[in-house]
Amino acid sequence: MHAPHVDVGLGSKQTTRSPATKTLDFLWLELTNRCNLRCVHCYTESHPHSGDRDVLTAQDYDSLMRQAYDLGCRKLQFIGGEPQLNRDFQKLLVTANTISFEFIEVFSNLTQLDDETICYAASNGICFATSVYSDEPEAHDAITGVRSSHARTIRNLKKLIDKGIETRVATIVINQDQANVARTKRFLVELGVSQVRSAETREFGRGEEILSRPARLEGLCGHCWSGKLCIAPDGAAYPCVMARQWPVGNVLEMSLAEIVAGRSLEDMRQAIFDTVWLPKLADAGNGGEVGTHELEMVRKPSKPQKPHKPQKPPKPCAPFKLNPKHPHKPKTKPGHPAQKPSDDECFPCPQSCVPDTVPPECPQSCGPFPARVPGEKKKKKE
Repeated sequence: MHAPHVDVGLGSKQTTRSPATKTLDFLWLELTNRCNLRCVHCYTESHPHSGDRDVLTAQDYDSLMRQAYDLGCRKLQFIGGEPQLNRDFQKLLVTANTISFEFIEVFSNLTQLDDETICYAASNGICFATSVYSDEPEAHDAITGVRSSHARTIRNLKKLIDKGIETRVATIVINQDQANVARTKRFLVELGVSQVRSAETREFGRGEEILSRPARLEGLCGHCWSGKLCIAPDGAAYPCVMARQWPVGNVLEMSLAEIVAGRSLEDMRQAIFDTVWLPKLADAGNGGEVGTHELEMVRKPSKPQKPHKPQKPPKPCAPFKLNPKHPHKPKTKPGHPAQKPSDDECFPCPQSCVPDTVPPECPQSCGPFPARVPGEKKKKKE
């Protein structure tokens, strides 16, 4: 089922030509629309029985990751719903690491997290992101709609921290007062979370009812004009995980390369650039002009990459021990998150998307870390 087309005013006057309409730097793969929680603000309106549009198979996701890598994409996030409800989640995580994506993140409520996945993530530099709505279990559970969700999320969050796994947390403001939000952020920092941010509810999915207004393009953060793409479980492609009203193709009908190079995505990115990004730059003090710094953060369209390397055997604690007789050492060891850039270098986005290194700040859920310039390779420790 495709989202209805919504006129975004593509015929309006365009201020500046977007410099990144045909690139793929960051890919969201939604592994399922199902979720064991029922969060009141969920933009995908997920719940335990919302998997009727889960059409893509493990083979489809495998192919998509390889297509994305060949297009130059090096950053990947598994998301949902709750991605760990996909029965092939662990297998896909190993595949993404085997393909050699430089940044892999799982956006999860953490309630389903098991020790085997934690072990694999710790050994292979896999990052996690989650949401915590309050330091008070009752308040958090009231938002998720499930009792004990706070206890399970916090328990597994502590495990990630103890293993040195880079994990960021966002607190979405729905009906909590500022004192609650501030207290929750302190609670998370005291737990050892180094990246804690807060964000307002947006008018997408169930958020439309909370805010009493329909979805609109201006509700997006604006970062998605730059090389980002989301693939939903039914194959639909969107410029952003929240942009359900503006599909730009379907991977069951065309290749990822055709979508990335297609006019639909180009026009949508341009519309986001003009309607959302430039006004926010103006509000940030840039006068609506795209400076050299912003343009340099977006790399040029990538050339096709060389064929994939032969599959490596899994790490000693891999969820799928394809070749347990020949374990090998991980490429890198878990380390500390990168230092936060100065305000003039980075206005990070605190919700569920990507490493953002250009202003203005996104009030939703992006900003996995370490925040790196698109195309910059992950540094290995000596």
